[in-house]
Amino acid sequence: MCVLSNFHQKSILYYARFCKQMSLVCRQNLKILDMKTCSFINFFWLIACAFCLVSCDEESDLISGPTTSSTMISGVARTADGVPLAGVKVSLDYKESAWLGQQTTRHKAEGITDKDGNYRLYFELRDDELQDNGNDASASRNFYLIFDLSSLSEEKYIMPKDIKADNKDQKLRFYYDNLHFERGKFYSHNLYVPLKRWIDVTVVSDGKIDANDKFVVSNLINYGGDELPFNSYYRDGRVLMDYPVTMTSDREQTFRVPCALNDSNMIYIGCMKGGVGSYDAVTPVKKVFVTESEPQSVRLEIGAAE
Repeated sequence: MCVLSNFHQKSILYYARFCKQMSLVCRQNLKILDMKTCSFINFFWLIACAFCLVSCDEESDLISGPTTSSTMISGVARTADGVPLAGVKVSLDYKESAWLGQQTTRHKAEGITDKDGNYRLYFELRDDELQDNGNDASASRNFYLIFDLSSLSEEKYIMPKDIKADNKDQKLRFYYDNLHFERGKFYSHNLYVPLKRWIDVTVVSDGKIDANDKFVVSNLINYGGDELPFNSYYRDGRVLMDYPVTMTSDREQTFRVPCALNDSNMIYIGCMKGGVGSYDAVTPVKKVFVTESEPQSVRLEIGAAE
């Protein structure tokens, strides 16, 4: 099934609502608005309805085997200490869309990692997939390399929805501009998914907490492998994992949060003032290497000097 992007969906919804409301105003205020104005608004109401009929096309473009012109992507999926991840489904999609025009999704390749974590994808590039958009901002052509991690244990590994709550399908998506690939070329993309361990984070404050402020325990971790996932937040070359917490007037509070096992974690407290805007660090960043036994806890103080 082809699905409109969130941007398209919201634009259509808001525009349709506006035009429908204006149409009602016309019918209720014929003496105030002239018929020409009403006809103009009704025309745009019809256009808004037509937006909802923007066509979507989804097709399979898989090939049975490689040829001399085939493009190949290969790599290894691993977790901590280089342990391979077997049975991870891997696929490549091409997506093309135009503002208020047809949206196309082509399933270019699919595979699965073997017992050693290796995978290999072959696909053929079409002429239109290599077309340069130039300065046309209304058109979009790109590829998504997708790793489906739903076969992995949510208790054992840091999953996509741990990174971002709306990643409910447990897939990691990596974005490539359509001009990134060439016919007959070989490309590499290795995947890294860390193990998970929960530790205690104790937050020290002066007890003067604004009830309107929102807080998170933020953790910058290595995640994704060669590239940062498209469906994640990131900073300084690491993926940002925010764990929402509720701060009270207690001077010390302890929260249990997930960390990357056998890897480094950069942990701090983020605050969104008044519950609006973005989260800014209100504690120093503490870098810790998390093992099976250490550390048992991390202590952070709001307002402390770096």
